[in-house]
Order: sequence, then structure tokens, then C-alpha cells
Amino acid sequence: MAPAASRPVDEGRHGDEPRPAIAARAAVSAAAALGVTGVEPVILADGANVIVHLTPSPLVAKVPASTSAVRPGIGAWLAKELDLAGFLTAASAPVMAPSAEVPATVHHADGHAMSFWTYLKPADAGPPDEATIGSLLRDLHAVLHGYPAPLPPLAPLADIPAFLARRPSSRASQTVVSAADAAILAETYRRLTEELAAASAGAPVQALHGDSGAGNLMATGGQWIWHDFEDACSGPVAWDLAATTASPRFDGALILSGYAGPGEPAAPALRACEQLRLLHLTIWYCLYAERLPDCRQRAAELLASWRTL
Repeated sequence: MAPAASRPVDEGRHGDEPRPAIAARAAVSAAAALGVTGVEPVILADGANVIVHLTPSPLVAKVPASTSAVRPGIGAWLAKELDLAGFLTAASAPVMAPSAEVPATVHHADGHAMSFWTYLKPADAGPPDEATIGSLLRDLHAVLHGYPAPLPPLAPLADIPAFLARRPSSRASQTVVSAADAAILAETYRRLTEELAAASAGAPVQALHGDSGAGNLMATGGQWIWHDFEDACSGPVAWDLAATTASPRFDGALILSGYAGPGEPAAPALRACEQLRLLHLTIWYCLYAERLPDCRQRAAELLASWRTL
């Protein structure tokens, strides 16, 4: 959700959050303990997590950053993602696979948990079109039907009350969320979750990607692959569809047409999920804004959109 670009590591920290350089050093330390040495860290992304390619090896480290602020026991989220991605890889689904170079488990170094993934060179391509998004999500859901482990229901939604319940800190004081804004967000969360419960009563529930926006589809090797399953959960398929139908960048009707098949959601459930997606995006940009100044304007814009409802 936050802007990202490949770059060498920088120095210092953002308050008590792991800055890219801190996360990169931890990834290098963890890799060395596993026998992977002589690597140079390159930051691929800095947002919810710091993503570090340990060149020239095929190892990519995922080190939690902002996620730790709202997700206690973040290692369990990483472990869940590794297990699900391993299942999908074994089923030949188009997904980014856990690294085969090191054990597919959560690793720790310098006080940081992390997971390791297989580096894939991204193709020079624009975002997928709506028909592609819809059909890829339909096919992913078909494979996810067979996932045997239980997943928590709509786990990412817990980020919203967790964010609103955080105690103020010197870093959080720089956020754009006022007490009035927090009250609006809390009431909106209550209303929308009740609407979703009513609209999806009796609807099928299945394993979901959890964060299936177009940003988590990557063009590589002549195909699109899914990645970033940290938000994997169980729930109605409307939650996954809403990750793109809620975006003004896409035509939601075309996505639904590409997805068309058994389990297509009812309109009221999809509308509730779309609004909850936007609420979730709002608190995440507010969280990013606490340590990434470039995100503050977008956070303020998203907050303002809820004041008029």
C-alpha cells in the first residue's frame, strides 16, 4: 500500500520502528546464520514490511515494520503465510514460493522476526486488466478451497480496532488522526461490520488471500503471480473481490465479470466489504504516516473522506 522502490540501504531508525537499514542488517545476520554469506542487501519495499533482496542470492527477506504496531505475535502471521504459500506452490498455483535455500519457517535475528522468499525478476508491465484480475482470483479461490488448515475469520479487520486502541506516543503524536477522527472511524467500523454480518449471513465461507489487490499481483516470467499472503483469512469471497472493486482505478463490474462463477457475492455484502476495505486502507496510511512522511498527505485525504459520511 505504501510507495516503494528498489534502493541500497539507508541508515538510522524511525523511532522504535525498524528502518530499512536496521531490517536489512537483521536479514543479512539471519542469512549468515543459515550459511548464506557474501550478500549485499537491496531494499525492494518499505511499508507494512521491509522487503530485502540479498543479492546475488535468490533470497528475499520479509521483515515486519509497521505491521508490528497493530499485530501482536507477528511471527504467527508470517508462519501462516509460509504454510499457505507452500500449499499453493505444491498445488502449482501461480504464487511466489517460500525460499528453497533455507528452511521455510520464521527466522529471527537482532530482535526481528522474518521469513525468506524466492526472488523473481519483475517484468516491465503495467497493472493487470480487470478481466485478468477477476479470473486469476477465481482460479486462486478454487485452489484455496482445498487448504486444510483453519484460518482466522477476516483477520485483517482486527487491525482497525488495534490501531484505534494504541496508546499515544511521541511518534504517534505526529499522526493526522485527531480524537474526533478516531471516534468517527470507530463508529464506522462498528456500523460496517454489523452490515457485513447481516449481508453475508448464510454465505459460503472459504480460505481467502486476504489482501488481493492488484498490487499483490506481479508480472514475471510471462505470467501473473500472487504474493503477500500475510493477511490470509477465512470469510466470504466478497472480501477478496473488494480489494480491487473498491478501487477507483478499476471497473468493478468488469472484475466481477472476470470472476463470474459459483460463490459470486451478493451486492450488499460486496458494498460492505468495499467500505471496510477503504476504512482498512485509511488506518494503514495513518500508520505509515507515523514514520513515512510521504504518506501523510494521502492519510489526511482518506481521513477527510469519512468526516462527510
